[in-house]
Amino acid sequence: MKLQLALMFGEHMVLQQGTEIPVWGRCAKDDEITVELGETAEKATAVNGEWMLSLPPMEPCDKTTMKVSSRLTDEKIVFEDVAIGEVWLAGGQSNMEFIMKYDYDARETIKTADDEGLRYFCFPHTPFLGYLEKEPCADQGFWRRWQGEDNKKMFSAIGAYMGKILRDRLGCPVGIISCNWGGTPASAWTSMEDLQSNEKLRPVLEEYENNCSKIDWKKYYETSELPVPVPTKEQLEFEDRFMMGEDMTEFFKNLGNMPMPDISVWSTYPIAPRSATRPAGVYETMLKKVAPYAMRGVIWYQGEDDDARGWYDFYDESMITMIGCWRKLWGWDFPFYQIHLAPFEGVGVTAAKKYDLMRRKQAIASSSLEGVYDVCILDAGEPLNIHPRHKKMVGERLAYIVMKHTYGDDSREADCPIFRNAERNDDEITIYVDHAAGGLEVKNDLKAILSVMNEDKEIDYDCKVEGDHITITGNFEGKVTIKYCEMNYCLAAIFNSEGNPLFGFTCEVQR
Repeated sequence: MKLQLALMFGEHMVLQQGTEIPVWGRCAKDDEITVELGETAEKATAVNGEWMLSLPPMEPCDKTTMKVSSRLTDEKIVFEDVAIGEVWLAGGQSNMEFIMKYDYDARETIKTADDEGLRYFCFPHTPFLGYLEKEPCADQGFWRRWQGEDNKKMFSAIGAYMGKILRDRLGCPVGIISCNWGGTPASAWTSMEDLQSNEKLRPVLEEYENNCSKIDWKKYYETSELPVPVPTKEQLEFEDRFMMGEDMTEFFKNLGNMPMPDISVWSTYPIAPRSATRPAGVYETMLKKVAPYAMRGVIWYQGEDDDARGWYDFYDESMITMIGCWRKLWGWDFPFYQIHLAPFEGVGVTAAKKYDLMRRKQAIASSSLEGVYDVCILDAGEPLNIHPRHKKMVGERLAYIVMKHTYGDDSREADCPIFRNAERNDDEITIYVDHAAGGLEVKNDLKAILSVMNEDKEIDYDCKVEGDHITITGNFEGKVTIKYCEMNYCLAAIFNSEGNPLFGFTCEVQR
């Protein structure tokens, strides 16, 4: 067997500073492999043709060289332009994968100065093991630098905006690793062992078992061996229209009446043994190929697919289980930053079901685990576009929260304001908010998204927002329920002085 390294390793890569750096790959049986990074060298002996070693912690640098050599075969692999700095894994669905090409601010952002210290790796979509050997991907699976229009267009937009701020604040190389796939549920990113260990996730496994019981296996595997069809001009045009947020209402209204394609691996429909959406599917074929690449932490944007499948009631359990699974895989409790779902309504089969509940479940998951932080983007949604194009505000907001909680930068109130508690004094209810910064302010129509229910009947009220609290007055009797931004689509109205929106909330106040 030829000397090989895991796909993550290559020219222009960024390695994590300040921690041991695992390096691994394959080679001839019983071979001895030497890895040199700058002036440091380590050796490993292969076991069953696989090898792994760890390099000692390194200081940041803009450019060095990695050399990997085989004792038995004299093969040598050399990677030039290797940087050492900060590495972040960007996971989730298509909103994290969403490339700069489609971003609302793409034209101006792509014109910004080249920066060889900002780099990006996108792991190729891999529905089943052995797929990449059959269908090599020319556009993914290698490191890009923020250099040249073609490269900049292919960066994850959120990853690029976050990375640019980290570059400015930290002054060292920054690498963003994209490991995501549109239309995948959290369960696809979780090991089978962990899914089976949580009885609350049993509906996921039952659906998979039910789907498998209906498959024509001979036809399925014959189809899965066929080459992936080259996208037609019409398909490429559709993707561009879809990602650019064009009004496709009529298309999606009629989508449910269209015949579904034959079972195939290049489609994520349905959940099947070679589908990316199956339980543990892309965990096995993608995430485990990235681990244990040294990194600082994870940024995550996902949930639309779990809502579409009706898995909103247990989404908190899905995320708690998934995050625990990832931390076991890497062997430490890295920080995990979760972007809440953006407002969205949709139409036809793409219509949002319970985004308000999904956001609450996201909050429950983060509050249940140490080192998990939430990002509110209730000001970043579009009613008919599941891929809202204003990714700059998302990536930059995420960056400042990361700077605060991971790098200890307290120069600004980075966190989004969040409900703390409510107090009632006769016909006046005061809602107190954490992370108000210099004070709360109203920017949009508040009454459109703030409802006050008195004994289950909506009533009129007056509202005043100032400092760190919201004061609501009305003719209250008995139980009062207040809901803010608790709907699929909404336009955030309350912000702190840093421009961060208030998380949605529901609270009940008794006399």
